Amino acid sequence: MKQRSLRRRLLIGMGSAFVVILSIIYIGLWTYAKESANQSYDRLLKSAALSILERSFVSHGKPSVDIPYSAMETLGLAPNDRVFYRVFTVTGGTITGSDDLPLPDDYEPSSEPEFFDRSYSGEPMRFIVQARYLRGAGYSGWVVVELGQTRLARSELEFDLIQNGLGVATLITIVGLIFVWFGINKALHPLIGIEAELRQRDTTDLTPLKPQSPREVASLIGSINGFIERLRKSLDHSQTFIADVAHQTRTSLSTLQGQLELAREQDNLPEMRERISRVEDQTRRTIRLTNQLISHAMVIHRADNQVMQAVDLCQLAKDVLEQTLRDYMASKVEFEFSCVGEEEEDLTPIWGDPIAIREALRNLLHNAVQHGPEINHIELRVAADKGSVSVCVDDAGEGIPEDMRAAALERFRSLGERRANSGLGLSIVSAVAQTHGAELVLTQSPLGGLRVSMRFKKGADACVA
Repeated sequence: MKQRSLRRRLLIGMGSAFVVILSIIYIGLWTYAKESANQSYDRLLKSAALSILERSFVSHGKPSVDIPYSAMETLGLAPNDRVFYRVFTVTGGTITGSDDLPLPDDYEPSSEPEFFDRSYSGEPMRFIVQARYLRGAGYSGWVVVELGQTRLARSELEFDLIQNGLGVATLITIVGLIFVWFGINKALHPLIGIEAELRQRDTTDLTPLKPQSPREVASLIGSINGFIERLRKSLDHSQTFIADVAHQTRTSLSTLQGQLELAREQDNLPEMRERISRVEDQTRRTIRLTNQLISHAMVIHRADNQVMQAVDLCQLAKDVLEQTLRDYMASKVEFEFSCVGEEEEDLTPIWGDPIAIREALRNLLHNAVQHGPEINHIELRVAADKGSVSVCVDDAGEGIPEDMRAAALERFRSLGERRANSGLGLSIVSAVAQTHGAELVLTQSPLGGLRVSMRFKKGADACVA
């Protein structure tokens, strides 16, 4: 996929904005230039028309005019333009000049000048008509002066104004784009610095990026640092998991190999069977260890990824218990399940990871079976109130002394010979509780063994015997 340049996109965006602004300036300049040119040369036409009207008079009972030289001299300020004129009365016809000059539509004589544009003699022209009311011996009425001038000088003035204005605007645009280019490079400099720092880093360097950056880039730096922190934790977990697997698996396999070698050296059949029985026990422990290592790694991985959804603890606990019953169908363990709430609406789903919670409950039930007597009674209870939902597992085993309960939550801690196992069961439960912000409590069970309760959300412990 072709990568897009942020610098290019910003420059194109700013350049487009400048083009739009330049277009608006051009339209404004064109309107201003046209009006300015008209105003400048309209003053000449008006001045010439007034000069002619001032020299109009009544002679022998009829209007007459003596066109002054100054009027033509004024119009001569536009030497390349041609000028047409006409002096006439409203009723008596043309006194002097071209009698075919056009008039405005519905023209009424007035002492105020009226300007209009028309084509005459094959050229676009600008006209003025202005009247004067004469009173004299034997005559009274309007005398009208009409002057027409070609637009050559006006067009030249318009072009000069537009050219000069656009030249200045274009120069400002070019200078502005240059400043925009430097501004974009300056604004993108922190990103270039981040790229250079990440490129030069060693693959094992997971320290956060330096926070010195503009406010707009600070959120990006925070996101990158957050990702680096999650990556560091994930890498630490992976390295710890690999080290634990290597150590525990090596120890377990070495023990298994030792038992097999001892069994091979036995000539006595009963002693050989005893050694093989120990090999079988060690094999089961190795399988259990492997499964719990995988389970522990999965719980930690899901905790890092925050795979959360609505979880019905009652239904989840029931499903786990049904699976456990199938696993220990041939044993003499009796299971009991209950799900209660102070009110019906208290048994609402919690927000959590169903797979991780399922793994925690499976380990609690397995521990209760493994560390209890052959004839055991295990209770799984879900209890809820308005502030919390608790899951409790009670067994009739030996329990754990109070001073050893904290150590029981550590990884690979086996408490005594009878508890010789992977030491990961309660560690997995502790990790799940920590991920969900739940309170994990180990106490004496009313059945005589251990009670493990996980309380989700805040509130009083609902697991009361």
